[in-house]
Amino acid sequence: MTNLHSPLAYRDDVETIPHDEADDIQTVIRYLSQILKHTHLKTHEFRADVHVKTHGYAFAELKVLPNLPSELAQGLFEREGAYQAVVRFSNASSQIQPDAVPDGRGIAIKVYDVTGETILVDGPRGPTQDFVMINHPVFFARNVKDYLRLEKIIATSEENVLGAAQQTITAGNWNPLYWHWHEMLTAAAIVGKLPAHPAGQTYFTMSPIRFGNYVAKCRIKPIGDLQTTYLDLITKLATETDAMRLVLEETLWNQQLLFDFQVQLRTSERTMPIEDPTIAWPESESPYRTVGHLFLPQQDIAPLRHEDSFKNLAFNVWHALTAHRPLGGINRVRRFAYQTSASWRRNQSTES
Repeated sequence: MTNLHSPLAYRDDVETIPHDEADDIQTVIRYLSQILKHTHLKTHEFRADVHVKTHGYAFAELKVLPNLPSELAQGLFEREGAYQAVVRFSNASSQIQPDAVPDGRGIAIKVYDVTGETILVDGPRGPTQDFVMINHPVFFARNVKDYLRLEKIIATSEENVLGAAQQTITAGNWNPLYWHWHEMLTAAAIVGKLPAHPAGQTYFTMSPIRFGNYVAKCRIKPIGDLQTTYLDLITKLATETDAMRLVLEETLWNQQLLFDFQVQLRTSERTMPIEDPTIAWPESESPYRTVGHLFLPQQDIAPLRHEDSFKNLAFNVWHALTAHRPLGGINRVRRFAYQTSASWRRNQSTES
C-alpha cells in the first residue's frame, strides 16, 4: 500500500497531454495576439496581457537552508547557498486601475547565476530560475480548453482577463446546471481579493513544477511584522491610485523583509493532480516545508521603476532549470503565451 506521505517520484510521463492540445494552444496564441493588438490600439502602449501594473522592483537574496533532507535537497535547493535575485510586485489585472479596486496580486522572482541545465525557450539567456506566483493557491482554468474559452471571450468582448474568466465558465450556456461552478468561484475569489500590503501576503505558484526527483508546488510566506500599519495602507488607498507602490517604497526604505520559501511535495496521484491546477493539494497529506528564505534588504526602490533594465525584465515560468520544469497543461500553454507577450513588449524598443 502506498504511503500518502511519501513523495511520488517524478517520471517523464507524469503529464497527460490531450491529442488536440497543440492545436488548441495555437488557437490560444492567435486570440492572445488579437488581445495584445487591441490593447495597443486603445493605449498606444506595448503591454503584456496580465500583470501590467507594477508596484515595484527590489533587489533580493534567496538563501537555501543547510542540511535539508534528501527529498527537499533538489535542483536549486540541492545544497546550501545564497543567490542574488530581483523581485517584482504587481497587480494581476490586464488593465491599469486604482489599487483600491479588488484584484489578484502577484510576485515574480528571478534568481541569478543558478547552476545546472536550463530550459531553452526564447533564445540564449543567463542562468536564471524564475518563480511567478499569485496570492491565491489555485488557478481558475483547469486545462488548455478552459483557457482557450477565456481568451476567445476576451478577444471578442474586450473583457479584463480575470473578469472574463467568470464569463467563460458558462461557455455560452445560461443554464446553471451546466456551469463550471468550481472554476467560477475560483475566478471570483482571485479577482475579488481585497487590497493588502504587497509584502504581507502569501503567494503561490498555483500549478506544479518538477522538483528534481519529485514534483511540487511552491509558495512564499512572510516572516515577521510590517512596520507599516493597515491604517496607513487604507489612508493611501483613499487618496492615491498607486497606493501599493507608495506603501512598498516606504516599507523597504524603513525595514528589511523576509519570506519563507516553501514547497509542497506531491504525495498522491488521486488528490494531487498534475493536469488540474484548480484543485488545491491537501496540506493534511503534504504540508508546505521551508527550503529557503527570500530576503529583501532595506533599499530605495523608487528609482528602479524608471530604469529600462527593470521595466523590460521578463519573468517567465519557463526560465527554469530542467530540474524545475513547469508541468501541466496550463504551464504548457504558458510556454507559448509568455513568448508571444514578451516578443510583443520588445516592440517598444523597435517602434518607439
